[in-house]
Amino acid sequence: MDYTEYLSNDGMKKGKLGAYKTHIIKNIEKIGQKKLVIIGSGEEYDVLMQALSQLRMKNVKVPDIAFRATASEGDVSEADDIRFISELKGKSASFYVLIVAPFTPLEIQLAGMAGVQGTSAEIAKVLRNQCGFTDNGYCEMNEPAGFGMSMANMKLNKALSSDGKRAGGMENSTAQQLAAYKDKMKGQRCFILGTPGAKLDELNGLMNEHAFAGNEFCDFFTRTPQRPEFFLLTEASSYLGNGKYIEGMESFIDGRIKVFEDKFKKKPTYFNGLGAGLISGLPTFQQAESAFDTAKMFPMYVMIQLALYMGFSEIYLYGWDGLFPLDIDGDGAARKPAEGEAAGFPAGAVALLEQVKKYAEGSGSKLFSMCATKGLSMFGHVEFADIDLSASSIFGRI
Repeated sequence: MDYTEYLSNDGMKKGKLGAYKTHIIKNIEKIGQKKLVIIGSGEEYDVLMQALSQLRMKNVKVPDIAFRATASEGDVSEADDIRFISELKGKSASFYVLIVAPFTPLEIQLAGMAGVQGTSAEIAKVLRNQCGFTDNGYCEMNEPAGFGMSMANMKLNKALSSDGKRAGGMENSTAQQLAAYKDKMKGQRCFILGTPGAKLDELNGLMNEHAFAGNEFCDFFTRTPQRPEFFLLTEASSYLGNGKYIEGMESFIDGRIKVFEDKFKKKPTYFNGLGAGLISGLPTFQQAESAFDTAKMFPMYVMIQLALYMGFSEIYLYGWDGLFPLDIDGDGAARKPAEGEAAGFPAGAVALLEQVKKYAEGSGSKLFSMCATKGLSMFGHVEFADIDLSASSIFGRI
């Protein structure tokens, strides 16, 4: 089943267009003279722009757009005037926010297949709890607004529920597969490989080590024979064009992503990436206050879960510099780090990692950072050159 046909279906677009215009008209008095701020991107953002344009052509007095905002630091752009959501703090009297993000469970599921993170409810929660907005200060544009949208969701639901392997039993299957990994690597060490700060020569030096990697690490596959032993797939786009590499590794895959299971050397372990996105049965440490605290480090976080579950006694975090391009202070304001510095992690992410450290120490494991970012400073810092790699070889696991 190819789900993308439902995302690009003309009927779905028309349904969205009509729903967006309905929402704006229903809330026109709440909007008043406030300027609009849009949180969202992609095709749905384009549909919203079309809806606003059509309403203006019908002489509906829709205010101008002040700027676009995002809850993901990596999407901030001065060139496109996309600002961090914290800039809305205390400004509910001046701006009305239109949220274009996955709303229903079905939309959230499809967004996950496309690698989109952040739901409408999560963004609304940030606006209320961190920016001081009330329910009258924003609109969740993808909330079903009429019969057309309901029918589209019904059609989508039928398609998803008929896709055999993913529809049911995933939790039980995951638990059974995970049981085989429990303490399998007790007393050994591993490396959790990121991509933002990875260097090719150093990756080659880790050839014979137990290693985890995921998603964007695929970019290295044509440049090095390094193949991590364990691969985490949470973004569908990473599978496209890289299946021949991923299928040869022990893979942990978000259950919302479709793969050619029969091509895998070993059957993948699926997990539920909805909600908090944590694998049931693995150490969960604590619940993050907001998904935006952990969205960008989600793959690293899940790989730490897996490494601790497998019993690794030493876990080294490598290549995660640049994961968060901006520093976020205690008030939620974003700033660029000083020249030569690596940006830290948001406060919520740091708090979560502190709990990771506490759990690891209690289970007899230690985590080490090989990164410059102060976001991982709760773990002991180790330079790459100081690690004994005499047993590693570029002729190792290929």
